[in-house]
Amino acid sequence: MKNKTFLDSIKCAVQGMKHAFKSEKNFGIYIIIAVIFFTINLICRAELTMHMMFLTICGGVFSAEFINTSLERLSDKVDGNFSSEIKIVKDVAAAGVLVWGIVFFVLEAVIIGRFLW
Repeated sequence: MKNKTFLDSIKCAVQGMKHAFKSEKNFGIYIIIAVIFFTINLICRAELTMHMMFLTICGGVFSAEFINTSLERLSDKVDGNFSSEIKIVKDVAAAGVLVWGIVFFVLEAVIIGRFLW
């Protein structure tokens, strides 16, 4: 069913976020890591541009995980049995999350490295 208003779309998105945070343990882990790194960034007195990059990459990680979660749910609903084609879809979606995660850790290494240097 199509949403009737922009506000309806936002409500649906918030419901999706709530569901993902409740049902996927990775989201809790991502939040803990993000809070720890944000605290480190504050201690390191990271520049505003570094904070902006941090927020952008956090958004990318969470968005990729939301997409990955939805693809996994849809794939399981479409084909409850093992399928090598469905496995590829799930693996590629997970690779998208991994790429964002690697970029996230590289950025943090740069921030911490600059502080220590």
